[in-house]
Amino acid sequence: MALLEVKNLDKSFVTADRKVTAIDKLTVAIEDNEFVAIVGPSGCGKSTFLHIVGGFEPADGGAVMLDGRPVGRPGPDRGMMFQDHTLFPWLTALANVAWPLQMKGMAKAERLAKARAYLDLVHLSRYAGLYPAELSGGMRQRVALARLFALDSQILLMDEPFGSLDSQTRELLQEELQAIWRRDRKTALFVTHDIDEAVFLATRVLVLTARPARLKADIALPAVDRGGDYRKSAQYLRTRADIWDLLREEVLRARVLEET
Repeated sequence: MALLEVKNLDKSFVTADRKVTAIDKLTVAIEDNEFVAIVGPSGCGKSTFLHIVGGFEPADGGAVMLDGRPVGRPGPDRGMMFQDHTLFPWLTALANVAWPLQMKGMAKAERLAKARAYLDLVHLSRYAGLYPAELSGGMRQRVALARLFALDSQILLMDEPFGSLDSQTRELLQEELQAIWRRDRKTALFVTHDIDEAVFLATRVLVLTARPARLKADIALPAVDRGGDYRKSAQYLRTRADIWDLLREEVLRARVLEET
């Protein structure tokens, strides 16, 4: 049994003048320890799909099962990271990382030790006592990343978490995320508009169609070292080109849909 099973998922929204189908009969299975990137045209339903898995949006039809159980409201079995860091402004970096562990009932000494260990993984130990307003945007996302992994959920859900960052900070955070994932091997679903990001991070890429979202392609990526030089490799460039060929058709179709 796959860790996450999605079967015939449907989701629609009603606007002032029409009904818009966001997801149509989407079926996919995610195995334990996979890092799955989801790409597709803007507005195709990628984030909606992730929010349904996270319990933030109800589905209209189909089933979403995590470890054999139907998903319901948001819970600690599904850690979520958004484009906005969503840190508590009144808590220090250390306290933000430790907060979900406190909610799980972990003893103070243990949760602080674990929070410090994850801050160290994202190279923020010296900033543990600072508040979010005192940190740069990239540093705030690194705190959010540390908090996500510290929670130790069954599956990590990331909705364009680096989308608002400058390109240099974004690449460094991708490398840090890849290093932490290779250490912990947590199952992850990662929504992105960036093909380069998907190819660098993922063990598997799902390409969704223009609205309504259906699965167009399911691409397994080679299990190779993802160090900085991977971006220059022939394998990386070939995979990126193949995914763009698939995605380009859907981006053009989405543009036509917007004009009708």
